[in-house]
Amino acid sequence: MAMLAFYDANFPFSGVRPSHVPQQAVCADALSEALNRCAMPAVFVHLHGRYFPQAAWPALLDFLARGGNMLTLGQGVFSEPMDANGQHKPQAALFRQLDVHEIQGVNASHSTHLAAGKNFPWLSDSLTQLDLNLTTSTDSFVLMPTKTKDQPLDSGSAGPMDARIYPLLMCMDAQQNHIASPIVLIERLRGTMGGSRQIFANITPDETFWQQGGMALLEQLAEHASHGVTECWLKPDFACYEPGEHATLTLQAEALGSAVGQNWTANITTMYRDAVIDQQELQLNTQQSGIQSVRFILPKTIEAGLYTLHAEFKSELGDVIHLQQGFWGRDAELLARGTRMSAGRDYFIRDGKTTPIVGMTYMAGDVHRKFLHLPNVAVWQQEMATLASMGVNYLRTGIWTAWRQLMFVDGHANEALLRAIDAFILTAASHDLECCFTFFAFTPESWEGRNPYLDPRSRSAQKRFIRSIVSRHTHTTRVHWDLINEPSMFDPQRIFVGPRSLGDEFETRAFIQHLQAINPDIGHWQRAWDLSPAQLADWSAVRPPQPEQIGFNTTEIAEKQHGIWLDYALFTQAIHREWAADLAASIRELIPEVMVCVGQDEALGQQRPSPFFFADVVDYTSVHSWWLNDALGWDSLFSKTPNTPNLIQETGIMHVARANGRSRRNEAELMQLLERKYAYAYTYGNAGAVQWIWNCNYHMDNINESHIGACRADGSQKPEVSITAAFGQFISKVGVLLNQRQLAEIAVVYPFSNDYSNRRSTLDATQALVRNLAFEFGANLRAVGDHDLSSLFAAPPKLLLLPCPQNIDAACWQQIEQLLALHSITVLLTGPATLDRYFNTCQRVPFSQADIRNLSREETLQIGEQAYRASFIGEAIARLDSGCDAAGNAERIEHFSLGKGQIIWCPLPLELNANPDTLSALYQYALNAADIQPAWQWQGKSPAGVFMQQQQFAAHTLWIAVNESSREHALHWQAGVHTYRTILSAGRALMWLTDQQGNIVDSLWQHPVEKL
Repeated sequence: MAMLAFYDANFPFSGVRPSHVPQQAVCADALSEALNRCAMPAVFVHLHGRYFPQAAWPALLDFLARGGNMLTLGQGVFSEPMDANGQHKPQAALFRQLDVHEIQGVNASHSTHLAAGKNFPWLSDSLTQLDLNLTTSTDSFVLMPTKTKDQPLDSGSAGPMDARIYPLLMCMDAQQNHIASPIVLIERLRGTMGGSRQIFANITPDETFWQQGGMALLEQLAEHASHGVTECWLKPDFACYEPGEHATLTLQAEALGSAVGQNWTANITTMYRDAVIDQQELQLNTQQSGIQSVRFILPKTIEAGLYTLHAEFKSELGDVIHLQQGFWGRDAELLARGTRMSAGRDYFIRDGKTTPIVGMTYMAGDVHRKFLHLPNVAVWQQEMATLASMGVNYLRTGIWTAWRQLMFVDGHANEALLRAIDAFILTAASHDLECCFTFFAFTPESWEGRNPYLDPRSRSAQKRFIRSIVSRHTHTTRVHWDLINEPSMFDPQRIFVGPRSLGDEFETRAFIQHLQAINPDIGHWQRAWDLSPAQLADWSAVRPPQPEQIGFNTTEIAEKQHGIWLDYALFTQAIHREWAADLAASIRELIPEVMVCVGQDEALGQQRPSPFFFADVVDYTSVHSWWLNDALGWDSLFSKTPNTPNLIQETGIMHVARANGRSRRNEAELMQLLERKYAYAYTYGNAGAVQWIWNCNYHMDNINESHIGACRADGSQKPEVSITAAFGQFISKVGVLLNQRQLAEIAVVYPFSNDYSNRRSTLDATQALVRNLAFEFGANLRAVGDHDLSSLFAAPPKLLLLPCPQNIDAACWQQIEQLLALHSITVLLTGPATLDRYFNTCQRVPFSQADIRNLSREETLQIGEQAYRASFIGEAIARLDSGCDAAGNAERIEHFSLGKGQIIWCPLPLELNANPDTLSALYQYALNAADIQPAWQWQGKSPAGVFMQQQQFAAHTLWIAVNESSREHALHWQAGVHTYRTILSAGRALMWLTDQQGNIVDSLWQHPVEKL
C-alpha cells in the first residue's frame, strides 16, 4: 500500500510518543508537499491527534477529495491547529470541514470489557492487545455529512447518505450495552470525499499501548483503510412476504472513488425460528465499474414469522464485512395478539390496567428516515429488543417526508413501502411495543390540490393514502394512528410561525362561511374589526389576513388591521379540528375502536393548533416539550385537557451553541435535563413521556438532528439512555397503581381570546402563574380553555384563576356566571375586567364601577394589611392595560358576590409584574379565601428552585420532585401525619409512590426516600 505518515519529534503530541515510527513519516514542514505528491490509492496516517500544522490543511483536504484514505491517533483530532509561529489553541474549523460538527468527550470508566465492531470485525483478534484502561476516556463524533435535502420542499426531509460511521472497537458495560466507540470507521460514500475510508483511533496512547503492539495495530488499521470504500448491501425485495410466497433478494457491491476493486465472496446464512434453512455462497467482482449485483431466491416458501440473514463478505485482500438483514412472513396471529390500548381520562388502558407511557421515537439506526425505503428488519429487531428490555412500552414512528414516494399517483400506493410498514409493525408487536404511526408532518401532503387542509382533492387523496396503510391492520392490536406531526396552518412554506394564509379560494370561502355561522350580519364584523362600510362593503370583501397586515406592535409605521386576527386564528383552529375529525372518521370506518391522535408541539405560544380545540375528535392529545425548558410544567398543564390523556409525545434536548459556535452542554448535563423533562411529563395528570429519538440522525441537513438522540452516530449509548431505563423500570412497577386520580382543587382558565389576538400577553402571564404556584406553593392545578368551561360544572374547583386575560370574551364570562350560580367557587381575576374580546371597553356584571387605565412602571397593591410593590418593566406599560375603579385607583383588591360564589378582583395584571413575592402574596390571599389547605408542607425553609408535586389516587400518592437549581438540597416535608426526607442532587429529578399508610412503595432509581 502507498502510505504517508505525519510524525514530527518537535511537534506537540498528546500521550506517550512511539519508540519508533513508520519509515514513510514526514515532518510538519514537508507534509503539504508530500500530500500533494501522493498517487491514489493511498492512506495518510496522522499520529499527533489534536495537533496539526495549519499550513498543511488545504493539502490534506485535497488529498481526501482525490479519494485518499486516512488513519488518525489521539483524542480531539484536528482540534488544535498550529500556525507558522508555533501557536495553537482549540478550534472547531478543521474537524468541521470533515463533517464532524462537534467532538464530545465520553467517560467510559464503567465499561467492563471490549468488543470488536459487528459490521467490520477487524479487531476481533486484537482485543487482548488493548488495555481497557486506555479506552475509559475517549471521544464521540457528532456527524453532519449531509448538506442538502432530497425533498427540498419538505421541512422534515432527509438528505443524501454521503457518509456512514461504524464502531471498530466498542466499550461494553456489564449489561452488554455498547457505551463508547474508541475506534471508529467513517466511510465516505458520496460527495466531495466519496470513496475515502477514514479511521479514527480516539485514544490517548500510553506506554502500555506501544508495548502491547500499538504500532502493529495502527499498521493493520492503515492497511484496511488503504483499500478504500466498497459499499455493500443485502436487500430483500420486500420487508414482509405473504405466506406461500418466495423471498427474492439482491446482493450488491461497488468500489467507490479511488477504492481498490476486489473479488469478493459472500457467504449468506438464512435462519427461520432459530434454525438455519438456507446457505449460499455468491461471488462479486468490484474491479468492474458501477454496482455489481446478484439476485437470488430462497428455495423454501415463506411461512409466518421472522427470517434473519447474515452475510459475511471476504475480499482477496483480506477485508471482512458483515451484513445483517431480515424480513417477515406476515404473521396474522402475532398482529392480532392481545387487546388494543384505549384511552381513559388521564392514562392509557390495556387489559383493564392503567398504563402510563415510557416511550421512544424510533426509525432506524442505519438509514434513519429512509427506513421504509431501505428496510432492515434485523436492525429493527435488535434495537426494539433493547428498548423493550428497558421498560419502553410505546414506540412512535411514521413518515416525516416524501409522501409521494409511497403514493405518487393518487390512489395507487407503493406495495414495497406498504410491506415495509407491515414489517415495522410486526417487529414492534413481537416485543409487545405499542406502535404509534404518524402519517403526515407539519402540513399534510396536498397531492395536486391547492390547500392541504381545505381543497377537496387534497382531502380525498389524504384519506386514500391513510386507508392504504390502515386497511392492512384492521385486526392489529398494537398499533394506532397519529394524523400529523406538529401541524401548522395553512402554508407549507411558513410553518412554526402561527397561522399563515395561502389566500386560495377554498380558504377564503371557508373563512367567510365560518364568520357567517357566528353572525351573518356584515355590519357586526364592520363594528368588530373597526372597518367602515366602504372598507368592508359586503362578504366579497372579506379575505384571510396576512400577518404583515396586522398591528401586532404598539408602534406601527403604517395603518394596520387589528380585530380580524383573533377571528382568523380561531377559524384556523376550527378548520384543523374539522380536518382531524374527518380523517379520524375515515380511519374509524375501518376500525371503530382504534385510537387516533394528533402529535402537536409547543404550539400554544405560537397561535397554532391547540389540543383544547381538537381534543374531542381524537383519543388523546400531546405536546412536544423542546424549547421551553423554563416552562416544562406549563407545557404539561396547558396541553392536558379535562377528559382525554395528554402524552409528552416528544421530549429531548435541542443542541444549544455558545457564542463561539461550540456546544454548550456536555453529555452529563444532557442526561440531567432529560431526566427533569421526563419527570415533568407525569405532572398535572399527564400520561408519560416519549423521547426523541433513539438514534442520532446524521443524514439530514440539520444540526439539531445530528446532536439529538439517545444513541450516538456510532451506535453507542449516551448516558441519557439510563434515564429512559430508570423511568421504564419505575413505571412498570407502579403504573398499574395509578387509578382514579383526584382532580386538583385549583383550575386555571387559559385566555385563548388574548393569546390568539394581535396583542397577546397570555404566554408570559400563565407561565408566571405556573412557576409561582408550582415552586412556591407546590400546588396541583388543572386547566380549561376560556372557550369551554363545561368540565367545571361536573367537577367544580374551589378556586378558579383567570390570569391577566385582558380582553375577555363575553361567552367565557357568561359561563363563569352560570358556574357560580350553581357552585360555591372563588374566582381570582387579575387585570382589566371590562374589555371585550376586541379590547374595547364594555359593561360586565358585577363590575359596574370598574374602568381601565394605563399602567405605571411602579404600582402598589394592598393585600390585607400590607402594601406590596408591583413593577411592570420592558414594554408592559405600552402593551398592557390595568383595571381600576371609577376614580382610577388600582391599589386595592375588590370582592364581589356572584351567585353562590365570590370574585376576587386584582385590577393590576399582576402575573405580568416583575416581583414574584407580590404575586405569591396574592395567591396566598386567594387560597385562604377559597379555604384550600396545602396537601403537604416543607419542614423548615423551603429549598429554592425545587418543584415538588403530589398527585393523589384511589389508594396511592405519586410524588414528583425536580431540582432546577445548581445546588444539592436536603428535602424535608410533612404530608398529613407523616414526615419524610430525601436528598435531591443539583439538576436532578425524583419520583416515588406512597400507599394509604404513607409507606414508600417504590422510587425512581431506587433512590432512598425516608419516612420518619
